Amino acid sequence: MKPRSHDVIQRMIPPLAVWAVGKMLEVPRVQRALHDVDKKFHAGKRSAKRNAAANRGWLAAGAAAVVLGISIMARATKK
Repeated sequence: MKPRSHDVIQRMIPPLAVWAVGKMLEVPRVQRALHDVDKKFHAGKRSAKRNAAANRGWLAAGAAAVVLGISIMARATKK
């Protein structure tokens, strides 16, 4: 049976989209923009680590609250 043009087009779209995104990421202007985004992300991550290290008590209290909340939800679903 001969494939319909609709089926052929549906099969071609994903590889074409991957190819187009790859070509777009090769553009120097896009690479610079992605580099800037990465720098900001890593700076924020370092800042969050520093804040967590400086506020260990609050970090421990937050983790305990999460564990307590999960245990309360688990207990509520048993009944």
